Amino acid sequence: MNRSDLFFTVSLFLHLTAFGQSRSLAKTRDSIHNSVAAILRQDTSGGTFIGASGVLIHPRVILTAGHVNFSNFKQLPGGCSTKGWVSFSDKAYSGVERYAFDYAHGIESYPDTAAFAKSFGDTTGQAGPSHFIDIGLIFLDEPVRGHPVMQLPDTSFLKDNVGDSSLLGAGYGYHTRMDSTFTFSSIDGLRRTWTPRMSLYNDKWLFAQCDPISNLPYLCIADSGSPLLFRNKMVVGVWSFEGYGKAPCPYSSWAVRLDNPDALSWIKATIQRRLGNK
Repeated sequence: MNRSDLFFTVSLFLHLTAFGQSRSLAKTRDSIHNSVAAILRQDTSGGTFIGASGVLIHPRVILTAGHVNFSNFKQLPGGCSTKGWVSFSDKAYSGVERYAFDYAHGIESYPDTAAFAKSFGDTTGQAGPSHFIDIGLIFLDEPVRGHPVMQLPDTSFLKDNVGDSSLLGAGYGYHTRMDSTFTFSSIDGLRRTWTPRMSLYNDKWLFAQCDPISNLPYLCIADSGSPLLFRNKMVVGVWSFEGYGKAPCPYSSWAVRLDNPDALSWIKATIQRRLGNK
């Protein structure tokens, strides 16, 4: 499986389920979390679409899901440009508050996305996705001004706080669950928040039950990389992909544990290597 296949495989996990119609999720409009950004790509016609979400953790660094990393492509899927942007507006398609980066050189992931993709094809159970951490860092061309930088959690922070009711997600995915007619144009560019029911899966992943209103997962592809926030201040997870859930919920949602010491060490070391004291 190459990176292009992975991108569309994750999309299928998140979108192409056999529902006859879309249903509303328990998401609300958000104009508060100004560290959360939409990650935009350019299509072959020169237009833009939202492919993921992320959060500002350094004036020049966006934390997101690792599977947005296309850095090893000689040419991006569909002939897309390598030019990308992040938008901090709660209306990401408005064209304001955008900062540029390069998909070819401006993203690093942990682990390398090829290893993450390979884990999906493992039949032994020894290299399943739960054994990997799907974290990405986007390095912006210019520092962000006028937006707060989100603080990373302490090691093992979630062990004591995962059940707190103030844990919430913030991202740019749609507010309805779409059927197999899904297109990226269905994402309206509005930032939303939601409060999932979380539990710890292992030292690398959190597990979320379905939205109690719709019995559907909270996520779509544009929610990949959305932070989980603790009392609106602390980053405690990055959404990534879905696995199978128990009926009536057809899928379950997952989030990376950023309080994992390996994850924290990689994030800090990568920023230091790329930016030093900048």
